[in-house]
Amino acid sequence: MVCVGHAALDHVFEVEQLPQHGAKALAHRYRALPGGMALHASIAAARLGASVRLIGRVGDDAAADFLRARLAEEGVEARGLESVPGTESSLASVVVDAAGERQIVVHRGDALVRAHPLDTRVLEGADVVLADPRWPDGAAAALTWAREHGVLSVLDAEVAPRADLERLVPLAQWVAFSQPGLALWACGAPFDEALFSALALGPCAALVTLGAAGARWREVGQPVQRCPAPSVRAVDTTGAGDVFHAALAVALGELHPTPDAVSWACAAAAYKCERGFGAAGAPTRRQLAAWLRRRGNSASAPGAALA
Repeated sequence: MVCVGHAALDHVFEVEQLPQHGAKALAHRYRALPGGMALHASIAAARLGASVRLIGRVGDDAAADFLRARLAEEGVEARGLESVPGTESSLASVVVDAAGERQIVVHRGDALVRAHPLDTRVLEGADVVLADPRWPDGAAAALTWAREHGVLSVLDAEVAPRADLERLVPLAQWVAFSQPGLALWACGAPFDEALFSALALGPCAALVTLGAAGARWREVGQPVQRCPAPSVRAVDTTGAGDVFHAALAVALGELHPTPDAVSWACAAAAYKCERGFGAAGAPTRRQLAAWLRRRGNSASAPGAALA
């Protein structure tokens, strides 16, 4: 599996309550963690058993060294996370309260803006390509390569400049929108109508994640379907969508039926929300299987075959 897109360094502060109206808050815990959509997804996919390569652009700085070291610890091949000379990596301040709500302030470094092109030879051998819109030129090159080579591709259609989404959506085989991403791309049209519109552009399937409510999706020639998410007490939702997309791509790449793949992805994201921060909360395959068993999921439940 190849993940293409954004990598960042997250400075995570845990507080009792989010500060309001310019007030200060005392953090009871601080951690520096790897962040960014593609990076989170790469770690999540590796924990679920995939062989993963991350392709992206970062700055010529200590943050990039930190990210590569953490990726190596997770078993993710990071040679494709290349530094752009004279640029800065993306940084984020993530403030999380006791209820799992968060505030995020991002300094998007200039590495992606000044990125050198993606050499598609680094994609050779991929069974699945997962791309996000933060590096639109890289995503477009990867999704085009996947389409030309008959390789499964998934676009993480998070909020981005609308022109970038309009460029990338027709190139992907699967398009997985966040709620805000779909609302932006479809100019506020009802979700089911928007999913149909996405399919008309070329993808074979379009999906929208709905947070605690799970996901809705539609495949070409099929009605809209819905999958609920397991109910959990969220500790932190940062990276939940990235974990969902990674699990979905892994399951689809293993040729599991779509309902099982979506159900498993919902479970992986819910586990992450319950357990921890960013990709640090993503489950291994064994952990997710044990968690589902403890929750009483039957062997015949959607997604059970992936355990």
